[in-house]
Amino acid sequence: MNAIAKRDFQSYMHTFIGWLFIGVLWAFWSFFVANYNFIGLNSGIASTLTASEIIFLILMPILCMRSFSDEQRTKTDQMLFTAPVSVGKIVLGKFFALVRVYSIPVILMCLYPLILSRFGTVSFVQSYVAILGVWLYGLACIAVCVFASSLTENPIIAAVLGFAFLFLGYLVPSIQNMVSNSTVSKVLGAFDICGRFEDFLQGTFDLSAMIYLIVVIFLFLFLTAQVLQKRRFVFSKKTFSLGAYSSTMIIVAIAAAVIVNFAAAQLPTSLKSVDLTTNGIYSLTDDTKNMLTDLDKDVTIYVLASEDDADNTIKHLVENYAAASDHISVQYIDPVSNPTFIQKYTTDTSNLYMNSLVVECGDRYKIVNSSDMYETSVDYNTYQQKTTGFDGEGQVTSAIDYVTRDNLPKIYTLTGHGETTLSTTFSDALSKLNIDSTDLDLMQNDTVPDDAQAVIIYGPTSDLSDDDLQKLEDYCNNGGNLIAVINYEGGADLTNYNKLLTDFGISTSSDIVLDSDSSRYYQYPFYLLPNVQSDDITSQIDNGYIMSPFSTPLVTDDSNKDITYTPLLVTSENSYTRGNVESQSDLQPSDSDTMQAYNVGVKAVRSDDNGGGTAIVYSSNYIFNDNANQMVSGSNLNLFNGTVSALVNTDSSISIPVKEYADASLTIATSTGVTLTIFFDILLPIVILASGLVIWLRRRKK
Repeated sequence: MNAIAKRDFQSYMHTFIGWLFIGVLWAFWSFFVANYNFIGLNSGIASTLTASEIIFLILMPILCMRSFSDEQRTKTDQMLFTAPVSVGKIVLGKFFALVRVYSIPVILMCLYPLILSRFGTVSFVQSYVAILGVWLYGLACIAVCVFASSLTENPIIAAVLGFAFLFLGYLVPSIQNMVSNSTVSKVLGAFDICGRFEDFLQGTFDLSAMIYLIVVIFLFLFLTAQVLQKRRFVFSKKTFSLGAYSSTMIIVAIAAAVIVNFAAAQLPTSLKSVDLTTNGIYSLTDDTKNMLTDLDKDVTIYVLASEDDADNTIKHLVENYAAASDHISVQYIDPVSNPTFIQKYTTDTSNLYMNSLVVECGDRYKIVNSSDMYETSVDYNTYQQKTTGFDGEGQVTSAIDYVTRDNLPKIYTLTGHGETTLSTTFSDALSKLNIDSTDLDLMQNDTVPDDAQAVIIYGPTSDLSDDDLQKLEDYCNNGGNLIAVINYEGGADLTNYNKLLTDFGISTSSDIVLDSDSSRYYQYPFYLLPNVQSDDITSQIDNGYIMSPFSTPLVTDDSNKDITYTPLLVTSENSYTRGNVESQSDLQPSDSDTMQAYNVGVKAVRSDDNGGGTAIVYSSNYIFNDNANQMVSGSNLNLFNGTVSALVNTDSSISIPVKEYADASLTIATSTGVTLTIFFDILLPIVILASGLVIWLRRRKK
């Protein structure tokens, strides 16, 4: 076997075909690395390897077409058959020779994560698992093409057959989508080689996909051996008995392959799939696991898609929920074969997409649209939409919490005083926390409702009436909670609103705070990036930045021993205030300015003797604004979630942040990127092809 492998490997490397394969495959991979990594500045290489499915359709049949067909054409196969080596070892020897040729560009590919790591953070585990996946997928393609070569003595026909087999495998997912019969779809899924390869590119190590590819390799090598075995004894008297034996063994081999893959598919998700993504896209956080541990009600998650057509990311996610709790079950409902199912839950299906979920417990249910699980943004350089985050765990955990709760906490948002309206991002956050948010117009209510766990007063521009103030003070004196945001444009006319805040020992002014420390503001001194103080409210802010534009100073009455103050957001000690900013010169500090740190976010907790209750006050009307939130990668939203959770009795309610979906960015100068592209994508392939051509020409002259 080793002698055959060595002979064939030397044959590939002494002719131009081996060098052509290596050079073209390397140039193809390098082209996508240059486009996606060197120029696109992405640290991951999985997207680069995705295109391998296309190039393998062409390169693998060409590489493997002569493996057995040429031996048959030149009659040299008789020498192999008479050698003291079994047919199985002959097949393995030729297969390993092809594996050696193919492994050369794969080994070279392993250098790219090391090169990219010089320009940023690279997930080596995720990158090398993707390379392992492309290597196994390539071996499976080689095994298929070797089988095709054993069927004919014409190398061209062998190449065409190999292409046909691989192309059919490539088309399987599309064919499955056109088939309505679920049984037929599952049978077709057994031939989906590409789907198993793509599992490795999703950032997971999938044991079942690995077993599948290995089984495909051995199955097609076994079929090749059976074809050769039949040809070896074609003129023997034992042909009939051998044919019957061979047919039986083929049936046994196929059955064994089916059983092994079926058993692998039944493995628990925790065993067959390991999440290797940097942000744990497919894994459940400890908060969710703790919630599921305490779950004592049965919950069913319906996935609106057939099991074979389900989105891989969503499928991984819901299976993790089922594996984490015996009270969670997952069912796949194909809307094509069961179009009336969703009508039990909603009559408006116009905005409901495939792979959406219905989470149900008893009489309660919640629909999680698949579009809500993916966070997207538009690249205004290319005007293309790209996926930037995955909120699947956040949405599903929220839905499970919702359907298993007896009562939802309630929060009221004050209206009627020119308040700023919460944007969709922040109002959706309340929904995700399973908090019932309702507008509160005190003109229509004699008191703040008894079920209010907090009242949000978001940047009013007109003052509270005396009657409104009295109602809010009565609410706070009975232990009510406030989330108060100050609008600097309201000026000094908000006498009653300021009176409400002074009840909690907090006063402010119409001046705005500016910071002369360039690390504590963005672009302009009044676009503050205050220091985030340690507290439960701020615990979810990972990057340490909060955007707080146009903030006014908050002064606390530290002499009041009945109130406990906790600073949340504090400017640097190089801060000063301005009452009027009309020109660029007004932004600069002067000798008359008093430099000091200012509170722009404070929590005040009153003792029971003083009426109880908590007020969390922020002095920027833009702090809960989409633009400010985007500038700090969602940290302002995390602050909002922490603020609400601190005041509202959410019991087991948790809010899982959106998980970043994109790879980390690299920092590569344009000139460096161009240089790397020229070297790896142009010069190196030319050197490989030129070396092969020289070796081939020299061999021809001998």
